[in-house]
Amino acid sequence: MAEYIKPRPEQLFVPARSMAENACPAWEYHVHSTYSDGSAPLSELLHRARLQGITRLIFTEHTETELTEAGEWFSRYWQEIEQLRSGERAITILCGLEVPITDYEGGLLLDAAMRAKVEFILGAVHAYPGVRSLAGLGPDALVEREFRGLMALAVNPLVDAIAHPGGTCQRLGARLPLQRFAQVVQEATRHGTAIELNPAYHSPLLPYLEICCQYDAWISPGSNVHHPEEIGWAAHNLRKLQKKLQF
Repeated sequence: MAEYIKPRPEQLFVPARSMAENACPAWEYHVHSTYSDGSAPLSELLHRARLQGITRLIFTEHTETELTEAGEWFSRYWQEIEQLRSGERAITILCGLEVPITDYEGGLLLDAAMRAKVEFILGAVHAYPGVRSLAGLGPDALVEREFRGLMALAVNPLVDAIAHPGGTCQRLGARLPLQRFAQVVQEATRHGTAIELNPAYHSPLLPYLEICCQYDAWISPGSNVHHPEEIGWAAHNLRKLQKKLQF
């Protein structure tokens, strides 16, 4: 099979301002299978993507050991993706990973074998480095740690897109202020890093998309899929906002 050539940013992501006139493409960039904490195998997810009219599908398994299969799972994962796309004509399939930060200076939970093969890195803040216990951390402290992690991802040259910005502090009861989100978007855009917009975390979605338009950001349509029926949800919701954008 021909060597994979990574698309340029303008091929890989959606320019935020373009969505005022053009519908968000049928792309899905955040998908988990049974190789990590998803409920379905790759083949079933691919079948569902075909039914949904998806034209580009990026699998993004976790790298945390507690969330993945035992043993050399990444090698099996990569090989299965190679097999699937060798016979696939309708959908472009990429081998990606959702990779959490390990510090605030650019550290990522990514080993050498993964780095050599992976085609898409979705950077994430899943925990706060250096914090052993969240007890006693108030909303402001949670937001500040989330923000520091997101800014580290924004400038990291290994990161293609940032997963669900603000999602972890929100899960812990502290919403990332829109002003902080805007700072992350601005820095990420300066470094060519895309922003994932997902209505599960960014609701209502319109203010977040408007901020992305303000800075002419790249959008990564990712639904954080853990079940087949969730495929395409982010792109669907972004398309619904097309007529509401004023750019």
